[in-house]
This record gives sequence, structure tokens and C-alpha cells, in this order.
Amino acid sequence: MRINSYNTKGISFKRALTPAEKSEYSSVLSEAREVINGGGKSVLIVHDSCLPQAYTSDTGVGHLCSKTSSDFFDFAKNYMGINTVEVLPPGEIQLKHAAGFYNNYNGSALSLGTQQIDLELLTEPRFNSILSKEDFQEVVTANRLTQKEGLANYENVIGKNSSAETALKKAFKNFTENPGIDKKAYESYKAANNDWLEPKAVYSVLKEENGGKNWAEWTSEIDRNLYDGNNPNAPLRLTEIKKSHADDIEFYKFKQFLAEEHLKTGKQNLNNKGIKLIGDCLIGFSDDETWAYKKAFKPGCFVGQENWKIPALDYSTILDKNSEAQKLLRRKVGLFAQRYDGIRLDVSWAYVKPKLSDGSKFDFKGNLLDIIDDTVKSVKGKDFDLRNIIHEFEADPKDFSILGENAEVLPHLKNRVKVITTAYMDDSYGSVDAMHKFGFSDDSFIIGVGNHDPQPLRQIAENMPDITSDTNALRRHTQERTLKRIMHLDDSSISTPSDFVKAKFSEPLTAKNQMVFYMDAFGRRERFDSQMYNNWKNYRYRIPQGFEKAYLNAVEEGFGYNPMDSYARIFKMKGYDTDPLKRPLYLKILKFRDIITEKTQSAVNTVKSNTSLLKKQKLQNIGVAVFIIALISTVISAVDKDLKKTEAGK
Repeated sequence: MRINSYNTKGISFKRALTPAEKSEYSSVLSEAREVINGGGKSVLIVHDSCLPQAYTSDTGVGHLCSKTSSDFFDFAKNYMGINTVEVLPPGEIQLKHAAGFYNNYNGSALSLGTQQIDLELLTEPRFNSILSKEDFQEVVTANRLTQKEGLANYENVIGKNSSAETALKKAFKNFTENPGIDKKAYESYKAANNDWLEPKAVYSVLKEENGGKNWAEWTSEIDRNLYDGNNPNAPLRLTEIKKSHADDIEFYKFKQFLAEEHLKTGKQNLNNKGIKLIGDCLIGFSDDETWAYKKAFKPGCFVGQENWKIPALDYSTILDKNSEAQKLLRRKVGLFAQRYDGIRLDVSWAYVKPKLSDGSKFDFKGNLLDIIDDTVKSVKGKDFDLRNIIHEFEADPKDFSILGENAEVLPHLKNRVKVITTAYMDDSYGSVDAMHKFGFSDDSFIIGVGNHDPQPLRQIAENMPDITSDTNALRRHTQERTLKRIMHLDDSSISTPSDFVKAKFSEPLTAKNQMVFYMDAFGRRERFDSQMYNNWKNYRYRIPQGFEKAYLNAVEEGFGYNPMDSYARIFKMKGYDTDPLKRPLYLKILKFRDIITEKTQSAVNTVKSNTSLLKKQKLQNIGVAVFIIALISTVISAVDKDLKKTEAGK
């Protein structure tokens, strides 16, 4: 066999950390965090439906409680140093429009979506094997989405025609007909949640009766107002519905029970790893909730941005503890407190100074926030740390600002934990530096380059236009100026898109509490939420089964989140690279920074040199296997030399 050339273009020398290195890596990362900011929350924001799934058990969506997700969180804890996971709202979601868009922020506030149910768990003894492995595999086989490695397939798991629904009906039949199954936990769950569980189950069958239409379009007036307490015939009608649809109502409750149990399992798995779970508590409510609790809402009034169309609670009565509005708010917050270790309150500014479609004005200051705190403590206990309640106060300045007239944080917001993104960074906002100048204490904010809302970091770095705005042409330029000032950078060190990304990832790590959205961590270019321009791909971007390889590829490319690189930059910024006491730690940081970006120049040069030599000598009879082994041996030797030099500080 004659070898004329060897293509080096696709060669990569990156590698995963060895088990021994993982332990040291985690220790170094923890020590670096402690030196820079004293340690705090390190939050990974994920959409649990987009978590990775093994090919043999991929139904179309991920789950917190799956084995593959457990492996992923081990990886994220090791490589990114996370100690907290934040997930998007867990409620029932429906098709938003004909384009196939599903949005968790337009879901239910009280109930859980069937996407929370991990069907594979139902095949296991701990769930009495109420679903056969064969029936589970039918759901996996039905997941035929062309891009299923990259996109969640909600259609396979949500709705009456989904394959998951068919499997759940079989599981329900086995559950109800098997006398050997202890159903005490199920009965206890139903009793504790009947106040919201029954109306939702009833609504589900009435909606089916009415051809899938929303309650406002139902022909029966008594059904439209079944729970408002004004019709004397309503109790009789309700009894009739529960009798004629007994099986369907019980099936709905069964699915909610499973979703609750599986969410609980996922939370426990994370807690066993030393990771806390935060749930995102949406501002809105679903159609069935506005139907069942009409007196809690102001008819025809919406809260927030005009295009959101989110029904507004009756803010004129909400401070009255006996009002339906406050009762419903407390019930929603209480359920989130039961389900999670902490809560992120979506559109939290609407609990302070809501923007209402009817033009009415309210300024609750801290009153509603106090009600929320009180509710959480009533569930978690009086010693619960309120710093585990995180508020989204970021909004259009025309709608809301956390600052008063003197550019100081409003007193009732000062000590509450605020979530901040640096997606709109300039010299006066969106940086750790700016937050400190405003008077934010280290414990009063969590900061990161983005979350599910804004333009991805990579798009900003590559100067891609933001489809939701026509005013961002200078966004990267503006942020570069701020980063150069804060991070002590010159033009050459932030000139490329990847340089910009690395600087952006670094700046939030100077804060005590940081966050990173999984799409940014993996260097993704796609926009997760395109706001009013959402299409069927939004809210579907999955973490691949080969997540470690995908992550290392992104880091090597220069767009993935590499905390060791970030801490190396911060140490250099602070002069710790030459500090005799901190330099040993700095060298360890450099070592691990280079390991996970291990495409060293000397290794590449070695390959090029060997390839050239092969061409000149015109080797003709060397076997491919022998050549590859020799090549790998040479590369490993070169890499080992580079690492030794790095450790020695040369």
C-alpha cells in the first residue's frame, strides 16, 4: 500500500478528563471560585424536555429522572462546577400556533405536563412495572422526528393522539386492575391536591366534549361557569360529569400523580449529587385555570407585554387575604415551593408594578413580594433562606426599573435576589461592575451572559442581527468597550468572536452567584426563544446524547463555556498570576484550561512534520495501523511535554 499523503484537517487532540483528573479539576475549580468570589450559586439553566436521552430510550423529550440526564449532570458538575440547576416551567403545554410552537411560559401554573413523565421508569419494579418494556419501545420507535438528535419531539409525548398517551392508557389499566399494587400514595396525592386537580380533570373532559375548543366558545352556559358558584344547578351538573366521565377524570389524575412522582425523583437525584433544583414559576395561568377560578381574574385584562395575552389577576383585591386573587397566587407559589428547592419568579416586576392592558396603575412596593415570601416559608419552614427565591426584575425601562429617582435600588427590592443578564451590557448596566456601583450586595444578584430570553452570546459575538430588535447593530462594539475597561484588555485580546465570548463568560464569574444557559454553554448559535418570531424549532433544541464530545468541540472551537479559561483571565486581571501565594493555583487552572482545549500547536506541528516526512521519503509499504499507532505515540509525547512546561510556568 502506498501512502502519498495524510489529511490532517479533521484531526483533533482534545480529550475528556480522566477519572483522576476530574477529581483534581473539581477541586481546582472550587478553590478558584472561593478565591475570586467566596463561592455561591453556580446555576445551569436547562429546559428539562431538552435534556439528553439514550438512543434506546428516546421518546422525544428528556427528563430530570433519566439515567442519561443523571450522567449529564455529573458531567456539568465536574466540568462547569455547577451546584444548582434551574428548569423552565413544568406545566401542561399546548400547540401555540399552526407552526408547531410549544411554549412553557404559556402553560399551566398549577398542574404538570405529561412531558414530565418518564415512561421508562414505569417499566421498573419501583413503579410496579405497570408498563411493559415492549409498550415502552413502541413509543421509542414512534419517535421518528427527522432531527430527533437535535430537536425535542413534543408531538410524540403530548396530546391524545401521541404514542405516549397510548402507553399511559395501558399503564393506567394495569395500575387500576392489579389488586397487588398499593395505591395509598396515589389516594393521598389526590386528597391533598383535589382543590385544583378535580377542576382540571373536569375541564379536560368538557374540552373534549366541545371539540377541543376553549371554554369561552362552549355552547353550554352552565359548563362555561361551572365553578363560579353562581348557578344553583352547577352541583348537579358537576356530579353528572364526574359520573359519566369517571374513567377519563381518573386517568387525568393518574397522569398528574406520575408527573409529580417523576419530578420528585429527578429532584432527589440532583440533591443526592449535592445539586439544588430551582423551578421557574411563570407569571400567567392556563385557560382551564382562568375557567375554574374566574373570580381571581379581572375579565378581559392582561398583564405584561401586549402580545403576551396573559390573563391578569384582580390586582384591585389581591392584597386582601380573603380574595380569590391572593388565594390563587398563594396556591401557585405554594406548589412550586413543594416541588423545588428554590423558585425563580418569572416577570417578578409584575408583582411590584404591573403593566396592565386596561391602563390601571398599581405600585405594590414590597407587599405582594412579602406575600410570596410568606407563602414559601409556610411550605418550607420559617428558617427557609429567602435568597433561594430569585426575581426577574429585568424589563423595558418604560415598563419597570429597579432603580429609583436617585439611581439607587428601590428599598423593597434591595435585599431580594435579582437575576441579571449581560446580554445588554454597556458602561452603566449589565455587568458585575455596574451592579456593585448601583449598590447591589454580593448576595442580592445572580448574573450570567444570558438565559432563555435574549439573543445567544454566539450571535452577538458574530454580529448577527437580532430578529427581535433593530437597535442592536453596535451591541458587540458597545460591550467590547465595557469589557476592555473591566477586564483590562487591549484591542488584540478581544478582536475575534471567540475572544469576545471568552471575555463575556469571564466577567460574571467575578460575582458570587453566576448562571449559564445550556445553549450558551454549548456554544450554540440558534436562538432558543425568538419572542414574537418563534417557529416550531424554538424551545426544542436538545443536548445531544454525546454531550461531553459536543461540549469539548464547542470549547475547542472557542465558543463553549470553559470556566478554567475564565478563571485564568480573572486571575491575570487581578494580578494573581504573579502573586507568590496564588500563582500555584493559577498554574493548575492553566493546566486544566489547556487539557480540555487540547489541540496544542506542538501536536499539530508534529503531525504536519511527520506527514511532510512521509511525502519526501515516499514510504510505500507501511501499514495504516502501524502509521496511526506511531502518530498517536508522537502526539501524546508532544502533549505531555507541553503540559509539563505549563505546570512549570514556562
